[in-house]
Amino acid sequence: MTLSIIIVNYNVKYFLEHCLHSVRRAIKNIPAEIIIIDNCSSDESFDYLSPLFPEAIWISNKKNRGFGSACNQGLAIAKGTYILFLNPDTLVPEHCFDGCINLFKEHKEIGALGIRMYDGCGRFLKESKRGIPSVKAAFFKLSGISRFFAGSRFFDSYYMGHLDENRDHYAEILAGAFMMIPKSVLEETGSFDEAFFMYGEDVDLSYRIHLTGLKNYYLANPPIIHFKGESTAKNSLGYVKNFYRAMSIFVNKHYSGLSKKIAAGLIHAGIWSHAGLKALSAKLRSSPDTTPATTPATIIIIGKKSAAQSLLALLSEQVQGPIKDPVVVAPETPGLVSLLEQNPTAAVYLCEQDLSFSEMISIVTESRHRFIHFYSGLSIIKGG
Repeated sequence: MTLSIIIVNYNVKYFLEHCLHSVRRAIKNIPAEIIIIDNCSSDESFDYLSPLFPEAIWISNKKNRGFGSACNQGLAIAKGTYILFLNPDTLVPEHCFDGCINLFKEHKEIGALGIRMYDGCGRFLKESKRGIPSVKAAFFKLSGISRFFAGSRFFDSYYMGHLDENRDHYAEILAGAFMMIPKSVLEETGSFDEAFFMYGEDVDLSYRIHLTGLKNYYLANPPIIHFKGESTAKNSLGYVKNFYRAMSIFVNKHYSGLSKKIAAGLIHAGIWSHAGLKALSAKLRSSPDTTPATTPATIIIIGKKSAAQSLLALLSEQVQGPIKDPVVVAPETPGLVSLLEQNPTAAVYLCEQDLSFSEMISIVTESRHRFIHFYSGLSIIKGG
């Protein structure tokens, strides 16, 4: 077995469905296994998805064990030479895994590999490559100073902003949304520390690999889509508490002396300042919204006629009425990105049956359209 792909799911069955379609294509020529750990989802993920992907190994937990613990569950039964920890709200292009595996074979100094990630609106995700969260880096990040000096080696070291996102680099910290590691390295360093329930476990593991003298590698091409945060409410105070709790665990584990005290102070200050901002934001949101609602002026479907017809039938069910004047565009039509740029308010649907995931990811990243949707033949997910 060359590759074991471990995915932890929590209440994102439709995102996972699309993710698995992309993974299925990407492992077409690779001896691989897919291991899915469902962390006690309440959206019937297991019943919906297991018949669609019978080739996967499904484990259903009776309680939410957290991300790191569930990943370790999958690792315990994984047979692959290489292990990929992959988020369920991602889309990977064809041949993505082949390139990653070849890099490990060619460069023995690589201990872990991450990848360039974009969100569903085509915006680069800076956490694709990060630096070690030193006291200096944490201060500039938490204080917001780094925002004013984007790209600075000194001020923007948390996100390694001085490194070109479009080029390959060695990077100190990789994102757990896509992290490929030889199993032999995990046997040496240990896997995720289960003290981290959610967030921070990827930082800790990257750092431990870094301490062995091996290199963490950021691969710029091909990029992937990470819809980011579909399993959690990113604007909730609970998210803030979990995030800073993870930072506290990291500091207590790896820092000492004065650095530890300073970092702890920054973390607690960050918690309270964010709590205040969230409370203010909640109060503002409770005010009546007088902004007129807007609806997409046009529906653009990129796909063949048969896929477009089934999509329109599904959309008609959802809105309980016919869809007016949809524009159906064949996948081989030239100038698709220009078409989307000329229709910035259109609702765009990409039919996965008729496009490669590489093509769809290119459309998202090049157009940066705000209203792109992905249609699998059964379900629709929204990019932005």
